[in-house]
Amino acid sequence: MASDLVVQFGNILEQPTIFPEEKGKVNVTVTNRGDTAFNGPVDLKLYGSTDNQLDRNNLNTLGSPTGERGANDPLRGTDELLNTRQNNISINNLAPGQSQTITVDFAGADFRTPSVVSPGAYYLFAEAQPGNNITDSNRSNNTSSQLVTQGDVVIQWNSILLNAIQATGKGDAKGTAPPIAARNQAIVHAAIYDAVNAIDRASGGGHNPYLANISASEAAGASKEAAAVEAAYRTLSELFPGQKAEFDTQRTRSLAGIPDGEAKTKGLSLGQNVANQIINQRRNDGTDRAGGGYTPGTDPGDFQIIPAELQPETRPAPNDNNPALPRWGLVTPFAIRSVADFRPEGPPEFSSPLYGRDIERVRQLGAKQDTDVTKITRNADQTEIAQFWAYDRDDTFRPPGQLNEVAQEISLARNTSLSDNARLFALLNIAEADAGIVAWDTKYTYEQLRPITAIRNADNDNNPQTKGDP
Repeated sequence: MASDLVVQFGNILEQPTIFPEEKGKVNVTVTNRGDTAFNGPVDLKLYGSTDNQLDRNNLNTLGSPTGERGANDPLRGTDELLNTRQNNISINNLAPGQSQTITVDFAGADFRTPSVVSPGAYYLFAEAQPGNNITDSNRSNNTSSQLVTQGDVVIQWNSILLNAIQATGKGDAKGTAPPIAARNQAIVHAAIYDAVNAIDRASGGGHNPYLANISASEAAGASKEAAAVEAAYRTLSELFPGQKAEFDTQRTRSLAGIPDGEAKTKGLSLGQNVANQIINQRRNDGTDRAGGGYTPGTDPGDFQIIPAELQPETRPAPNDNNPALPRWGLVTPFAIRSVADFRPEGPPEFSSPLYGRDIERVRQLGAKQDTDVTKITRNADQTEIAQFWAYDRDDTFRPPGQLNEVAQEISLARNTSLSDNARLFALLNIAEADAGIVAWDTKYTYEQLRPITAIRNADNDNNPQTKGDP
């Protein structure tokens, strides 16, 4: 005979967000399903997760003050521990069948809001375990999850998109490279925008379309929500076919909140039509030819492949030190006329004061640890800022997704309309996609050496300002 604690989420009283000043509040209910009363302390842990599977490794714990990473990197994992209340939740004489509700207030000191999830759609996990070695007959049911959604369907499907990108990098998978992630985001949000905007234009509002040719009769009276959902669902299913089951679930969830009728039916048809046009436009954009072999140059200053032993251990997937997507600069842009129009001037000459200044700043601010030559000058704030923006592990939203995460919070704070959100995320992601193409064109046009190569060979660069540190 023993007690058996079961955890369930109750009401979400205030939506938690990623901004510390925007606190949330949720109820967690603990029920005794055993056959004897429970009496004693309980440890309560809360996690934030992008999916409905709990990975107890933390996502956001900082490493050493210098930012070192290694095999025991606490940043490995896809979920975020929001803190633990240990032995300070007392449950007294909880009889079989009885429940006790615990209010988790993120405005207090015990728990903090999630920082590495997408606000539009993520999961909270609660895990309650008896403290002080108290017996619980079945600990497998001591964890519960709750989907948290915020905002309109544009924001929610933006979160589904970001979560899909992260899911491609779980475990030992290599994930979605940043320029590919940006391209996929642009496709999804171009479709959402053109679908929603076509309906606005049919009623005398809206803006110029990105691509889709939709007649006023097809768009008039259609549901913008249904059109946005179907455009997102269709493009995501095309881009991430292995995750279609998750998209099916979200589609059902989204459509359940839209009244049945002609407007919904027209919106679904319009969304699918627009998505198909966007997908067809991008089928032959050069993406399939962007990979392939790459041979680095041999002249001083040329890019060199970093030896495997010097690769940072910052991701769960096996390191691949081959240059990524050397022909991505040839991918067809979404909006700009010419990649060359945005190509910057080349890097400074080795002997120039500008080169010397830049390399020395990188050496002193970016070093992994102090050496006989280098003394780190960055402070704790600079380390944390660098780690915050170094959002490029395989099992993350990647840098293009991180800006979407920030845009979601801004939109939620300003209560932006569905039409404005459709335009906001289309503009953001089309700009990011083209920025990725321009960046890759620049990388492989100039083939500049990496800082680690420059610093290790600085004694041979004929610049009196630089110091080599092997």
